[in-house]
Amino acid sequence: MGSIHMFDRNVVDHAIEKGINYLLSLNANGRWKGFPTLAGESDIWVTGFVLTHIYSLCEQTDIIDATQNFLLQSRHPSGGWSYSAMVPPDADSTAWCLMALQQGNKLSGEALQKSKVFLWNHFTGNGISTYSATSGIREFISAPNNDLIAGWTAEHPDVSIAAALADLQNEKAPEILNWLTRQQTKDGFINSYWWRGPYYATTLLLRALSIYKYQLSEQHAKLIAEALAREQFADGGFGLDLFERMDAFTTALALESFAHLSYTGYQAERNLCVNALLAAQQPNGSWAGDYILRIPAPYVTDPGQVASWNSAGGGGDSLVKDKDGIFATAMACYALDCRRRTETERDVLKTEGKANSEIKAN
Repeated sequence: MGSIHMFDRNVVDHAIEKGINYLLSLNANGRWKGFPTLAGESDIWVTGFVLTHIYSLCEQTDIIDATQNFLLQSRHPSGGWSYSAMVPPDADSTAWCLMALQQGNKLSGEALQKSKVFLWNHFTGNGISTYSATSGIREFISAPNNDLIAGWTAEHPDVSIAAALADLQNEKAPEILNWLTRQQTKDGFINSYWWRGPYYATTLLLRALSIYKYQLSEQHAKLIAEALAREQFADGGFGLDLFERMDAFTTALALESFAHLSYTGYQAERNLCVNALLAAQQPNGSWAGDYILRIPAPYVTDPGQVASWNSAGGGGDSLVKDKDGIFATAMACYALDCRRRTETERDVLKTEGKANSEIKAN
């Protein structure tokens, strides 16, 4: 698989700092924008996602304050958030905005509970749907009947795990984690609805389990770890679909998965993944974005059955580019920090083990 280098904390620290500075430079009036579609660019959902991933890596500056205030002001009367102000609120945007604001304790009491009620009103009995039939999305896209939005109102693994992360104390969260675990394919991964490739939903499930301090069964964990090792390129990166070109967003997700599965081994693969991500960082601190988001037509319940995807217009059955690499950069910083924290925990355990040995020796 090529040369393997040891983890260099100083190099990783510098890369994260450069990435954060790049993201902050793109923040205008408390918001980030990205993913141009027929509904325009997203600012609310994008801002919630990015802030969730970089909040703990930033100093609490005026930019962060303005960003939190933007999200607070963007909340719909229903308690939910949306792709942008002109689009009806949805569960995925709500989950990410909730996560972003809860990190800074900016939403509490009755407002917090109302938003959580809105989120869990999208529970279908298995998982969480992006939109509800009464959300206004049918009217927004001028669909004649609910059958034509059946795909967008069905449960989605990627949205379900985001909802669980936003409210892990909810009684339905364990049901979602169990349901998602059962979605694991024979290839080891969990497929997404809105995202190309299976890394997004798989990684977020591992993140939630890590927060809960749960571990997958040995069988499930081994399947994912083996799949990661199998799909990794010789240079340590990971690609989209069948393309043999590294994608930074996908590689960052894979690195986070490796970090959560560190107990399964694969130290060499983790180091290679870090190296690939570091090598892909651009001089301005960013990581390049690709067509990572997909928008199935509203009636499509299984994106795997879509015959072909287009990359123009941002309408049904289209692929949408991560403009300016905002998501790629946010995820790269977050994943590198996950790896950094894993190394720190290893150092602490080593130090404690050495101290205990010295005590016994004395």
